[in-house]
Amino acid sequence: MAIFLRRWAGAFSFSADALDSADTARVGMTLLDAAQRAEQLAPDDPIIVVLSEAGHFEPMPGGHARFVETVEIRHAVLRLVVGPAIDANQILAAIASASGPP
Repeated sequence: MAIFLRRWAGAFSFSADALDSADTARVGMTLLDAAQRAEQLAPDDPIIVVLSEAGHFEPMPGGHARFVETVEIRHAVLRLVVGPAIDANQILAAIASASGPP
């Protein structure tokens, strides 16, 4: 999930540079914070459990997992740019909420 969040952070950062937008840059930095927070989540963290039960982790070799993005999760991330300022924990909660019921 951290890779997914860092990819979006890069996209927002690029857009912020192109548009000279402090708000867009803020979202990019918050996404980086969320990526760091995602790396620290324990396997039994409620966010990980919800995402796992919804099938958002694809097993990979070496005991790793790849985060599977959906349209709903992508939209949840994109809505961040137009809403009020939120923090890393709220981003993770929004992603979990967008995953829908398992």
